[in-house]
Amino acid sequence: MTLFFNRHQRRREPNKGTVERLRKLDAVSPTRTLEEWWTRIKNQVDRFAADADAGSIDSQFTCAVCLDPVLGSQEIHELKCLHVFHKECLEKWFLQHHFNCPLCHRAYYFREQRPATSDWLWMV
Repeated sequence: MTLFFNRHQRRREPNKGTVERLRKLDAVSPTRTLEEWWTRIKNQVDRFAADADAGSIDSQFTCAVCLDPVLGSQEIHELKCLHVFHKECLEKWFLQHHFNCPLCHRAYYFREQRPATSDWLWMV
Protein backbone atom coordinates (compact mmCIF):
# COMPACT_ATOMS: atom_id res chain seq x y z
CA MET A 1 0.00 0.00 0.00
CA THR A 2 1.34 3.43 -0.95
CA LEU A 3 0.34 6.69 0.69
CA PHE A 4 0.67 10.03 -1.03
CA PHE A 5 0.64 13.24 0.90
CA ASN A 6 -0.17 16.58 -0.65
CA ARG A 7 2.64 19.01 0.18
CA HIS A 8 0.55 22.01 -0.72
CA GLN A 9 -1.93 23.31 1.80
CA ARG A 10 -5.43 24.24 0.79
CA ARG A 11 -5.55 27.84 -0.31
CA ARG A 12 -7.59 29.98 2.01
CA GLU A 13 -8.68 33.53 1.43
CA PRO A 14 -6.24 35.81 3.26
CA ASN A 15 -7.71 37.82 6.10
CA LYS A 16 -7.28 41.58 6.45
CA GLY A 17 -4.35 41.23 8.88
CA THR A 18 -2.51 38.88 6.54
CA VAL A 19 -2.93 41.22 3.58
CA GLU A 20 -1.61 44.14 5.63
CA ARG A 21 1.42 42.12 6.80
CA LEU A 22 2.20 41.05 3.21
CA ARG A 23 2.12 44.72 2.17
CA LYS A 24 4.75 45.40 4.81
CA LEU A 25 6.86 42.55 3.41
CA ASP A 26 6.56 43.98 -0.12
CA ALA A 27 7.79 47.34 1.18
CA VAL A 28 11.08 45.83 2.44
CA SER A 29 11.42 42.97 -0.04
CA PRO A 30 10.20 43.79 -3.55
CA THR A 31 8.74 41.14 -5.84
CA ARG A 32 10.06 40.61 -9.37
CA THR A 33 11.02 37.72 -11.61
CA LEU A 34 14.39 36.07 -11.13
CA GLU A 35 15.42 37.18 -14.65
CA GLU A 36 14.68 40.84 -13.85
CA TRP A 37 16.57 40.64 -10.58
CA TRP A 38 19.58 38.81 -12.06
CA THR A 39 19.87 41.27 -14.96
CA ARG A 40 19.94 44.17 -12.49
CA ILE A 41 22.29 42.63 -9.91
CA LYS A 42 24.70 40.59 -12.08
CA ASN A 43 27.24 43.38 -12.66
CA GLN A 44 27.40 44.11 -8.93
CA VAL A 45 28.02 40.44 -8.13
CA ASP A 46 30.64 40.05 -10.89
CA ARG A 47 32.58 43.06 -9.53
CA PHE A 48 32.51 41.56 -6.04
CA ALA A 49 33.73 38.20 -7.39
CA ALA A 50 36.57 39.89 -9.29
CA ASP A 51 37.63 41.82 -6.17
CA ALA A 52 37.51 38.66 -4.07
CA ASP A 53 39.29 36.67 -6.79
CA ALA A 54 36.46 34.13 -6.63
CA GLY A 55 36.08 33.50 -10.34
CA SER A 56 32.68 33.44 -12.00
CA ILE A 57 29.41 33.29 -10.09
CA ASP A 58 26.91 30.52 -10.80
CA SER A 59 23.52 31.79 -11.96
CA GLN A 60 21.60 28.74 -10.68
CA PHE A 61 19.50 29.52 -7.63
CA THR A 62 17.81 27.24 -5.11
CA CYS A 63 15.17 28.44 -2.68
CA ALA A 64 16.46 27.70 0.83
CA VAL A 65 12.93 27.44 2.21
CA CYS A 66 11.56 24.68 -0.07
CA LEU A 67 14.89 23.51 -1.61
CA ASP A 68 13.43 23.65 -5.13
CA PRO A 69 15.25 25.44 -7.97
CA VAL A 70 14.18 29.00 -8.73
CA LEU A 71 13.42 29.36 -12.43
CA GLY A 72 14.00 32.58 -14.32
CA SER A 73 10.33 33.29 -14.95
CA GLN A 74 9.24 32.69 -11.33
CA GLU A 75 8.44 35.57 -9.00
CA ILE A 76 10.88 36.03 -6.16
CA HIS A 77 11.37 38.22 -3.13
CA GLU A 78 14.83 39.74 -2.93
CA LEU A 79 16.41 40.66 0.35
CA LYS A 80 19.08 43.29 1.04
CA CYS A 81 21.57 40.49 1.70
CA LEU A 82 21.06 39.51 -2.00
CA HIS A 83 19.45 36.16 -1.18
CA VAL A 84 16.36 35.30 -3.21
CA PHE A 85 13.41 33.01 -2.46
CA HIS A 86 10.21 31.98 -4.19
CA LYS A 87 7.56 34.63 -3.55
CA GLU A 88 5.22 32.15 -1.84
CA CYS A 89 8.00 30.62 0.27
CA LEU A 90 9.22 33.89 1.77
CA GLU A 91 5.64 35.05 2.35
CA LYS A 92 4.89 31.86 4.27
CA TRP A 93 8.16 32.28 6.22
CA PHE A 94 7.28 35.91 7.04
CA LEU A 95 3.71 35.10 8.09
CA GLN A 96 5.12 32.63 10.65
CA HIS A 97 6.86 35.60 12.35
CA HIS A 98 10.33 34.93 10.92
CA PHE A 99 11.88 38.33 10.19
CA ASN A 100 15.42 37.17 9.35
CA CYS A 101 16.85 35.78 6.12
CA PRO A 102 16.50 31.97 6.11
CA LEU A 103 20.13 31.65 4.93
CA CYS A 104 22.26 34.27 6.66
CA HIS A 105 19.82 35.30 9.43
CA ARG A 106 20.22 38.99 8.65
CA ALA A 107 17.13 40.93 9.77
CA TYR A 108 15.10 42.23 6.85
CA TYR A 109 12.06 43.47 8.79
CA PHE A 110 11.73 45.13 12.16
CA ARG A 111 8.38 44.92 13.89
CA GLU A 112 6.83 48.11 15.13
CA GLN A 113 7.22 48.17 18.87
CA ARG A 114 4.23 49.28 20.88
CA PRO A 115 4.85 51.22 24.07
CA ALA A 116 4.72 49.04 27.15
CA THR A 117 1.43 49.31 29.02
CA SER A 118 2.51 47.43 32.06
CA ASP A 119 1.33 48.20 35.57
CA TRP A 120 4.90 47.57 36.71
CA LEU A 121 6.21 50.82 35.31
CA TRP A 122 6.15 53.50 37.97
CA MET A 123 7.55 56.96 38.06
CA VAL A 124 9.20 57.85 41.33
